[in-house]
Amino acid sequence: MKNILSICCLAAISSYSFAQDIKGISFSHQEWEIYCSNTGTCKAAGYQNEDNGDNPASILITRKAGPKQPVQVEFALSDYEQSMPANQLKNIHFYINGKDLGLVVVDGTELPIMGKLSSLQTNALLQQSKQKTEITFKNAQHEWKISDEGMTAVLLKMDDFQKRIGTVGALVKKGSANENQVLMPETKLVVKRIKTATKPYLTLQPKSKQYQAIYRSLMAAKPNPKEDGFCEGVYGGNSDGAEPQEIDLYKLTNKKVLATTLCWRGAYNEGYGAWVLDESLNGKATFVTESASDFDSGMISSSQKGRGIGDCWASEEWVWDGKSFVHTKDMWTGMCKGLAAGGVWELDRIESVVK
Repeated sequence: MKNILSICCLAAISSYSFAQDIKGISFSHQEWEIYCSNTGTCKAAGYQNEDNGDNPASILITRKAGPKQPVQVEFALSDYEQSMPANQLKNIHFYINGKDLGLVVVDGTELPIMGKLSSLQTNALLQQSKQKTEITFKNAQHEWKISDEGMTAVLLKMDDFQKRIGTVGALVKKGSANENQVLMPETKLVVKRIKTATKPYLTLQPKSKQYQAIYRSLMAAKPNPKEDGFCEGVYGGNSDGAEPQEIDLYKLTNKKVLATTLCWRGAYNEGYGAWVLDESLNGKATFVTESASDFDSGMISSSQKGRGIGDCWASEEWVWDGKSFVHTKDMWTGMCKGLAAGGVWELDRIESVVK
């Protein structure tokens, strides 16, 4: 099966570059992960461990780039069976290492319970960023625990990305330096969307002569680094292996066309490949993605589940600006922890404004 979301499960860093100076990154370690976007904003999320899987919980630590930026902490508390009665979701307190830091303010009584920590609660949490920490939400009926495994590594990555290490504003590695040299925020990427055709003007079948020529051109334009099994097609029919699928061609602008074909199919996801070609259908193709879900009037979108129950999703978008498809969105809803259908957070590597 295509392991499209492996990045979200490994302790590894990945980056995207675009017109701005800041490259978005993602990093995960044990029960924590961090996403920092092209604006310089970082969001770090921690979750329950497997021992507390029946009571899913998460906290989200957000900090913008720039000097003297405050830290905001949000939380999400849930029930794996989604069956807690509303009268059992009141009077929830926040605890650090067993110390009661008071009631938390929640937004409503529907699962997942969402809210923000107070400045006192936030400071108490951050003061424990380098130590073994017991993070708990509880009332008379229920208890939710956030694992501290991976918290220090992830918050250190936030300090590193925002160039705060050794400064008075660092979360983990504080120092005496001021924050004059920290990462400055960038505005969101602004892209003007040029609308294009919504339906293909030509569909090529695999056995046609024209299909073979275009297919070779598309397969030559692979992502970098090249992946094994790139766009091998789908299994089915009378073949023992994967078979290439039909190619749809859409009119763009500026004498360009979009070519799409179904590249792979898994248990609960599928991905279409997308390339830009000259309208003559000759010459080299430009690869866009192998995980597209939809194309609509100048926008390619991708929406992929992290697992079958749909509690975690990856979402991307590419917008036609008249010359090329610009990567305008790269977002993950957080680890697959059973918090809610569709996930609870928006963890961005690429943020933009599409006009």
